[in-house]
Amino acid sequence: MQNDALPATVSCFLLKVASRCNINCDYCYMYNHLDQSYKQQPKFMSKDIMSAATHRIVEYVLEKNLKRVAVVYHGGEPLLMQTDRFVSHIKELRSALPIGVEVEFSMQTNGILLTEDTIRSFQACGLQISLSIDGPESANNRHRLDHQGKPSFAATENALKLLQRYPSVFSGVIAVIDPRNDPQELLNFFASYDLPQLDFLLPDANFLTPPKLRDEQENIFVQWLINCFDIWFDEYPNIKIRTFDSILAGLLGVPSETDGFGFGDVSLITIETNGSYHDLDVLKITGGGTYLDNGDVFSAPIKDAVASKQVEAHRKLLKKEGLAKKCQECEIVEICGGGAVAHRYGNNGYENPSIYCSELEQLIRHIQFRVYDELAKEEPLDQLDEDFILDYELDSLDSQKIHQAKSFFMKDQVLLLKAVLSASQNESVSTEGIDEDSLQKIAIMPSVVVWTEVMKKNLEGRVLTSTDGTHLAADVSYLQSIIDDQIIDDAWPLINRADEWLRKPFGKEIHFEDRSANAEGMKVLEEAFELITSFKPSLIEEMRLISPEIQLIRDLKADPEQVVSFSDNSVPGALYVQLMRGESFIDPSDLADSLIHEHRHQKLYLLQRLTNIVDDDHILVNSPWRTELRPPSGLFHALYVFSELLEFWNFLRKKEDYRTRAEREYCIVREKLRKGFITMETCKLTPSGKALLKILEQKANLITDGATS
Repeated sequence: MQNDALPATVSCFLLKVASRCNINCDYCYMYNHLDQSYKQQPKFMSKDIMSAATHRIVEYVLEKNLKRVAVVYHGGEPLLMQTDRFVSHIKELRSALPIGVEVEFSMQTNGILLTEDTIRSFQACGLQISLSIDGPESANNRHRLDHQGKPSFAATENALKLLQRYPSVFSGVIAVIDPRNDPQELLNFFASYDLPQLDFLLPDANFLTPPKLRDEQENIFVQWLINCFDIWFDEYPNIKIRTFDSILAGLLGVPSETDGFGFGDVSLITIETNGSYHDLDVLKITGGGTYLDNGDVFSAPIKDAVASKQVEAHRKLLKKEGLAKKCQECEIVEICGGGAVAHRYGNNGYENPSIYCSELEQLIRHIQFRVYDELAKEEPLDQLDEDFILDYELDSLDSQKIHQAKSFFMKDQVLLLKAVLSASQNESVSTEGIDEDSLQKIAIMPSVVVWTEVMKKNLEGRVLTSTDGTHLAADVSYLQSIIDDQIIDDAWPLINRADEWLRKPFGKEIHFEDRSANAEGMKVLEEAFELITSFKPSLIEEMRLISPEIQLIRDLKADPEQVVSFSDNSVPGALYVQLMRGESFIDPSDLADSLIHEHRHQKLYLLQRLTNIVDDDHILVNSPWRTELRPPSGLFHALYVFSELLEFWNFLRKKEDYRTRAEREYCIVREKLRKGFITMETCKLTPSGKALLKILEQKANLITDGATS
């Protein structure tokens, strides 16, 4: 466990064995950023300095009783130094360390000078190689040119091919992102090699030297990152990409393995070519230098360097309290950790979010919901057998098929709700103490379903709008109010509940009746339910199961004499029906028609969560009773609704009080069904859709044949 009162304990020692490089990458933090201290360094680390470094590393290992350490040979280009120097140093350090101490030797190289003999020598002494290559030729040669401006790709790819033959030596590849490079091409290229690991790095930048290209296109990096993640996630999950793996690990609460994400402590110290102690090398992009006050390998032990004020200041930046206030209050800070320290630097020091804050946030949000989408997937019941379809339509309650469909929907929504809560990271909302059954009921409340979807889109940085174009913004406090109000009970129906998320999606064009209208209209509503109960008691039980909310509305743009109702799959389980026409209440039979109508839409929406009914919904078709064209799924919904209303109005034809009106409505619905079935025959349906359409036609034929017999 980390003890902040004690100096850090480092276990990685980075040796800058060469201060020069044989190529000139234009993004290099060492040569092409603010710090130019390499010019004062000797070209190579001398044998005496390497021996002194060995002594200091062994001394530190003994003092700290370390059991595992890492030594990284770095540059510039480390292979500018002779191969036998590395072999000798490795032997020297291994022989000097106590028995039982495991040491890992590695090197970061551009590979241009790598030969098969060198690889064999490194294999014999246990040194691993990480290769710097930005991708295929077009990508690599954008930035990685030699000092004469000539491309380096051919030589580096040759090194990559050599390393393929020595997997015990090859540790992976790092590539710097240029968003102009096609991520598909990059991943195709890297997938053609067997890479132990791939690391995509954002170009080193901060508030003094902002990322290039972003001033021309603000979202250029985030779009690239999201596209790259999606391609990797869908097509190349076998490639281990450290950046993506670190975010996924962070989402699961696993500590990050990279200094670009998550919190931690200083674990590395750099020994420069001249033997001086330095902090993390990439901090040179700040222009402030990385030199540590407490000496060099000749004059001071490593523990003194680790105890320096510079390292202590760096340690604070790796803790939550050391971040900018904006970061401390951010919902995903536990995952990103404020981003790489070097990327936070500006005129006010490190008191800033990462220069890549927006990119990190949007990428993490996106990954959260890609993971949710994957978890929410279930073995698709894409083509349900005819018996399932038949039972769902004609015997949904006794056969339990509607319960199965609801269970599928509930599982999906619980996963999404948990993903949203995890993404929001808001400690003011707590589901502790809520049992799983209650959480499931909350998750499928119509208002919570739409709130959850808006929250998801907001967290992804996307905007949803109401039907009148108003931006919808969700807040996590809403869910806490639902929990606190304990609305989740078995009361049914919930009539005109004044919940903003039952109403927001439909803007100001829809008027919601006030409480007085509710009180006066209860009798009409009760009579409508009595009609439905006498018609088909099982229909009321279906409504109780999947249509819990009833909102009483008026469409301010509709004909005042028209009876309006609607439902929407974005608010599943909510029925929006008109109670009043002008200043008078509508007839109970009209209200019953509306309730049945909208419930049937909800029942079909629920089935569509299990299976597709239309094979191609892009070719619009003629709707016999409308002037505008509509997608086949819309026409199918109409037939599904009308098949039940045909039966309802046929039932009311036998009631003295409703006979005349029912006869007229029955004839209208029958004609719509006749024309609709003809049109539907021209549409491409799935096997499930064909099976259901067949049932609806048979049902309609039985009703009409019985009515005329």
